[in-house]
Amino acid sequence: MKINMNKTRKMTVPTLTDLLFIKRGFLSKEQCDVIINEFESNHHKQYLEAYEDASTQLRKESTYTAISSQVGSESFNLIHSTVEKIINQYHDYLDSFDAFHKARRETLMYPHNYRILKYEEGASIQPHSDHQIGIYGSCTINLNDEYTGGDFCFWNGKHRLKLGQGDVIIFPADYFWVHEVKKIMSGVRYSANTFLGKMPEHLPRNVKFNIENLDQDLDQDTTKSFKSHVTYS
Repeated sequence: MKINMNKTRKMTVPTLTDLLFIKRGFLSKEQCDVIINEFESNHHKQYLEAYEDASTQLRKESTYTAISSQVGSESFNLIHSTVEKIINQYHDYLDSFDAFHKARRETLMYPHNYRILKYEEGASIQPHSDHQIGIYGSCTINLNDEYTGGDFCFWNGKHRLKLGQGDVIIFPADYFWVHEVKKIMSGVRYSANTFLGKMPEHLPRNVKFNIENLDQDLDQDTTKSFKSHVTYS
């Protein structure tokens, strides 16, 4: 996807699919393997997740397994730097429409949690949204492509994406963004995911994103608390 950030898009109304931002091959195979290896080295930390089915509002248990990336690890730092770059590119992309509220830059400040997910044969996740109080975005890194099935779909399969190794997707997180991962027919799919919010939740407060041009959108005093890169203490 090539974007000229210097020109405003000549269009009347952005569409829903315009707000799906995908960077193909953003991570190399070697980088993806670093993240996969963290999962495979921590079998004892695996857990199942719960989500709300979009059509029934019933709570369901995942058929994939997950671990939380260890703060400060090579894998964690790689995920963090990737998501930070993607968020900034997403903001620049949205600016090209000349249509969206500038204060959105302060809503994608903190990762909810960096989770590494493993979908084995037969695993999937049904249509759901990532909406939670204080969560404004969702970002997924696809870590491999040695599987069949597992398409990333929106709106009950009406928009279907095939993500390759190292592809990254970011999109808003509210009830309009119903999405799913189709059943894995063969092989194993690995991915990393985080929700994006205005305030820290599960991770330390100093794990935050450096959002470019934030000082252009906020008062100077407010900006001071948002400007630093992630550090670990």
